[in-house]
Amino acid sequence: MFRLVIFTSLFLYCFGAVHFATRTGYDGRIVGGSPANITNYPYQVSLEYRLLHDCGASVISVNWAVTAAHCTHDRPPSLIRLRAGTSLKGIGGSLHPASEIVEHPEYWNADYDIAVIKVSVPFEFRESVQPIPMNSVNLPFGTQVVVTGWGRLQTGGTSQSQLQQVQVNVMDYEECNSAYWEYEGITPRMLCAGVTAGGKDSCQGDSGGPLMANGKLSGIVSWGDDCGRAGFPGVYTNVAVLKNWVTSVTGVE
Repeated sequence: MFRLVIFTSLFLYCFGAVHFATRTGYDGRIVGGSPANITNYPYQVSLEYRLLHDCGASVISVNWAVTAAHCTHDRPPSLIRLRAGTSLKGIGGSLHPASEIVEHPEYWNADYDIAVIKVSVPFEFRESVQPIPMNSVNLPFGTQVVVTGWGRLQTGGTSQSQLQQVQVNVMDYEECNSAYWEYEGITPRMLCAGVTAGGKDSCQGDSGGPLMANGKLSGIVSWGDDCGRAGFPGVYTNVAVLKNWVTSVTGVE
């Protein structure tokens, strides 16, 4: 479920096979998308765990980034760093070790799936590294959004070295809740995005990365059932609902 791992409530912890990294796991990667240049998404960074890409994250200020809590849970800051300013996974850009990680205190089984990371080496803003403002208003059904990441191209497939992008649409809350009833449904801290026919989605390895609408961070890749499966859109942390918490921790409006 998480675009990372299966939980007792049947949630998968990554965006991969229940998109948590395996959306049946929880890891995630872009399905049905196309190559992207980091200069078009300069807020996107790679979250590296033990020196390897594991999740995505988004720059929100010179010292802070936001990601999914399932990407940082039970992991010490000393083993996490962010790679910014590059379109290629694990190559180039600048490295920013984590000095502090704060997960939402109510995080559990994919709900409140959000965490902020403070870096010891500040981000140096340039064409390929820029902060993204956080959305504060719920997105209407049908809104076009863009998801980016270095995750898998299909469930169980291989991930890409080149950053990928895909455009999907915000899906109806009740319809998505019905689709995921066996996983206990979705909560107000979540939003769903995809296409009716399937085939476009985030996937394993994309977890923690950004869902952007109108130039603002509106969602965080969280979980789902497989990747790109018709009738089962990707589930994202709803940034608008949790923005005040992020501000209370980081001071970023």
